[in-house]
Amino acid sequence: MIEIAGGDEEGESLVDFVYSQIKQDITAGTLQPNVKINLPELCERYKTSQTPIKQALNRLMMSGLVENIPQRGYRIKRITWNEIDEIFELRLMMEKAFAPKVIQSVSSHSVLQQKFETNLKENMELAKNFVTIEGFLNTYSLDQQFHELFILAGGNHTASRAYGLLNTHVYSTWLYGKQPKEKTISGIQEHHAIYDAIKAGDGDELQKQLDIHTQNAREIIYFSLKLAHLL
Repeated sequence: MIEIAGGDEEGESLVDFVYSQIKQDITAGTLQPNVKINLPELCERYKTSQTPIKQALNRLMMSGLVENIPQRGYRIKRITWNEIDEIFELRLMMEKAFAPKVIQSVSSHSVLQQKFETNLKENMELAKNFVTIEGFLNTYSLDQQFHELFILAGGNHTASRAYGLLNTHVYSTWLYGKQPKEKTISGIQEHHAIYDAIKAGDGDELQKQLDIHTQNAREIIYFSLKLAHLL
């Protein structure tokens, strides 16, 4: 058993490892929604003590993947379409509200341009080539970073913090093996169209591309999860 002390580097890396492993097990379906998490079984599976596992589960609670039921313990949270749909609605509202400021910020900051372009390049390469659950989750991590960068470019740090609490990509954990890779790639191509509108300073086109991306994402996610009997 490996115990960790709060705040030390080794401890933090162990929690990161357990967090990653639990998330991959949720994605693979090894850990199922609405089923109580058996802490001793996880200790055996990950060869560690309950301390880093509980810390990782608390992080997953903040990500919207795990819930703690009083006197019953942890369980994987069941996804609901209403929750996902509301998240998309809020995300679109925020992105459209900050779109003019994003255009202004990107036009005058080469660092922002570089961050967007690096994200798009890395995300496309990963989306085309991933073969593991970890690669898939990293693809959607970069997808999330694109949207977070968009809000950050709006210049409102309070909005950026609020946006982070939306858990806008919580759905991605359940998409592995249920969504064709071509659909993942098409989503990144839509990111390119959004960025092209930003670079061109075309506010109307940017609003249009944000609408298109949100609607397409909603449809792809809904049908992928519906076919997998997760909704």
